[in-house]
Amino acid sequence: MNGHIYTSANQREWLRVLPDLVRARELLRDLIWKDLRARYRYAVMGFLWAVLEPLAFTLILAFVFSVLLADKAAFLRPDNGPPFTTMLLSGLIFWQFTATALASATFSLVINQNLVKKVHFARETVPLATVCVPLVNLGVGFLLLLGVHVLLGGRLHPALVWVLPVFGIQFSLTAGLALIFSSAHVHFRDVGNMVNVAILFGFYASPVFYPLERVTQSGVLPAWAVHAYLLNPMAGLLTAYRQILFDGHFPDWTLLLWPAMLAGLVLVGGSWLFRRAAPTFSDYL
Repeated sequence: MNGHIYTSANQREWLRVLPDLVRARELLRDLIWKDLRARYRYAVMGFLWAVLEPLAFTLILAFVFSVLLADKAAFLRPDNGPPFTTMLLSGLIFWQFTATALASATFSLVINQNLVKKVHFARETVPLATVCVPLVNLGVGFLLLLGVHVLLGGRLHPALVWVLPVFGIQFSLTAGLALIFSSAHVHFRDVGNMVNVAILFGFYASPVFYPLERVTQSGVLPAWAVHAYLLNPMAGLLTAYRQILFDGHFPDWTLLLWPAMLAGLVLVGGSWLFRRAAPTFSDYL
């Protein structure tokens, strides 16, 4: 139990983060299970919502662009590319993981303030548990994506194994941002509103329902605007997933270089900032 009891001094020790999380793995598991039960316990259809939510969103957007904005759908669909529905679903399920995880993790310490104030443990487990909960929806959504892809005439390639390392980059980035936003929200409650606005902006500023080529090769945006757009790591990650699924090969490494570097910096920086702020959480909650 000594590994779970901290003074204000050793809460700040950044090098303890990984050992502390290993010691708190049972607590992390319990927090994940608690969130899952709270989400689905009284839902009649239970985990079926993990399929219905992305499917409903995809059908709505597919209807809008295929019926109401049919000319736009033809423009958004890449030349000789996959059907618009599968392209949309491939971007949507991975975007929703990050969006849901960040939206929940930002408020996680405040929501669990009684636990944070009364129990001594590695505080990182709270936002990280919240980041892990949407993995269930992502897993179910990914199986749905593969099924729709095959039903619409697509093929499954051995290159699908590369989805795991690409998602490792996305998960590291999301976890690092979750640590930063959750700790900042304890001190400044405006952060939660800012994150919600940023998520909404990020949905349209990421190639979720359009391919990256429509931004980089359209000729509409000046070069500086294209470079600014590519600073969004989700642009490279979502395109990498599509290259793996639809083209059947390892994605262009230039798409992953910046997201991987940023994910490493954010994860390390986020864990360090979180440790610096952790001893004062109880004072602000």
